[in-house]
Amino acid sequence: MLQTWIREGLAVSIAVLEQERIEGRLIWQDPEFLALERLGSTRPVLIARRHITLIRSID
Repeated sequence: MLQTWIREGLAVSIAVLEQERIEGRLIWQDPEFLALERLGSTRPVLIARRHITLIRSID
């Protein structure tokens, strides 16, 4: 499912342990990390999968 969201460029909201939710567009994934492009940012944020508690589409 995540790969489909990456291909479609869907915006997502990611809940991370003990932090606020992070919103943006998934651009890449591997077995350990997701890369998220945040609105207004020129560089992606890498998020460790082990710290993610929820991913949902917001489009």
